[in-house]
Amino acid sequence: MSAEASAKRILVFGWGAAAERVLREVAECRSRGAALKVFCVSHLSQASDCDLSDVCASLEFECTLTDSDSEMLEAASGFAPDLIMSASYRKKLRPEVLALCADSINFHPSLLPKHRGCMSGFWAIFEGDAETGVTCHRMVERFDEGRILHQERLPVSPEDTSFTIYKKILPVTAACARRVLEIYFASGLPEGEEQTGEGSYHFRRLPFDGVIQAEWTHEQVERFIRAMHFPPFDGAGVCFEGKDGGQRVLVESLDHYLRLKREAAAAGGAA
Repeated sequence: MSAEASAKRILVFGWGAAAERVLREVAECRSRGAALKVFCVSHLSQASDCDLSDVCASLEFECTLTDSDSEMLEAASGFAPDLIMSASYRKKLRPEVLALCADSINFHPSLLPKHRGCMSGFWAIFEGDAETGVTCHRMVERFDEGRILHQERLPVSPEDTSFTIYKKILPVTAACARRVLEIYFASGLPEGEEQTGEGSYHFRRLPFDGVIQAEWTHEQVERFIRAMHFPPFDGAGVCFEGKDGGQRVLVESLDHYLRLKREAAAAGGAA
């Protein structure tokens, strides 16, 4: 059998820097002698800090950018993968795609079953989690509910913001992918462990419309401000009746919020 015919065919669905880290770990497997062929599928609009078409070109991987489900399915079917990997892909993979091979896995930036869905870094900070991390799990039809293959953990510090968590979790994603790929090429992937414990799911929407809620404690306000910090996007805001026409005012810190609240109270407004 030729090397081309015996090579493992790895199909990567991804977007942004997390997908780049996974692709580079796949490339490391190749450099250590693994025979593989890689095809990456991503979206037409690329992340501002990472263009996967450029990454794939540098790694000599094939890449296609499309937002069409039919084009994606045709390309994936034609590739005939042995392994499907997903990292920060921004659309749900259809059952027809997951059925293309026995092993379909995703790298999710939380310790599942907590914080399934979107914006997991925000929720880890806002809910006061002591740690977060990356979970590699088998993909099933329901989002982020498949059996767990491996987890890597990351402490959450009292100073962390969504932006710092995003930066810190990238090497954790790489470490998780590295370990899972080692297992895959050594002995094949195990069935994995069922998810246990209390789970949660978050949709792709701005939490609380980005506005501090009047009933929150100071601790909740402080965590919300940190969780909303992800430049260049607007951070946390507050609205006071009668102040600034009730418009949303951006808040930089808990002290800043308390000062604005005192000024609003003196002016007869309320949060």
